[in-house]
Parts: sequence; structure tokens; C-alpha cells
Amino acid sequence: MVHKTNPLISVALLSAASGCFLLGTGVTVADVILRKLGGINVRGAIELTSYSIGFGALLSMPVCYALRSHVTAKLLSELMPTLFLRPLGRLGAVASLVFAGLMVWIVGANALSKLGSPETSADLGLSMPMLLSVTAVTLAAALLAAGVGVWLEWRAGV
Repeated sequence: MVHKTNPLISVALLSAASGCFLLGTGVTVADVILRKLGGINVRGAIELTSYSIGFGALLSMPVCYALRSHVTAKLLSELMPTLFLRPLGRLGAVASLVFAGLMVWIVGANALSKLGSPETSADLGLSMPMLLSVTAVTLAAALLAAGVGVWLEWRAGV
């Protein structure tokens, strides 16, 4: 079931995610063209592409959780909607909340354990504590959005 949330936040997050995907695509295309034409490559292309596409996916997670628009299988709810649609929708919303909570806990604990560490990424030399912290904060936004999704799912049944 699709619910209404703040369209400005959704548009901002999805626009930023699109920008990340375009950056990853652009780096890959530029790397291939430069290798073919000039025999040179884009420094850190694989790492930059991985981080930008991964961050794009992370930025889209809060929107998917809040709108409950992630991939679902509706076998039972399509066969007998009056019996299964609401309970399975609620179960899915709670499962999303639990999953998002676990992700925040795992990545957040890892980020906290790395604070102050001199570790950097292999090719670009980006600070690993910073990368993990940004990931943890983005996952925390997804957790908040999953909470909104649960609230909207329960409210829809009232």
C-alpha cells in the first residue's frame, strides 16, 4: 500500500541518489573511453563508482521505507485481500523496521569503533571513519523512515 509522505524530502533524497548513480555511471564511461583512446584510466574509478552507487542506494532507502515502495511479493494478498492484505502489510512494515534497526546497530557500532582511526580507502584515501559515519547516519534516516512506514501502515487500517 502506497502512503503519502513529505514530497520535498522524497524528491531531495531521490534526486541526490540519481546524482550518485549518474556520477558512478559517468566515471565508468569516462574510464572506459580514456582507456580505449588514451591508454590511461581514471584514478580510483572502481572505488569511486562503488561508493557513489552504494551511497545512491542508501539515499533511496528512506524513501522506499516511508512509502513502502520496495519490492514485495503479493501472492496471498492478491488471492484473498480481505484476509491477508492488512496483516501482511503490517508484518512487512515491522520486518522493515527491524531490518533497518539491525543495519543501524551493526554499521553504527562499526563506525563508533573506527572513530579516530587513521584508516583510509585503498585508492582515493578517503577516511574510513567518515565513510562509515555517513553510512550510519543515512541508515539512521532509513530507520526513521521505516518507523514512518509502520505508523502509516497502522494508520491506514483505522
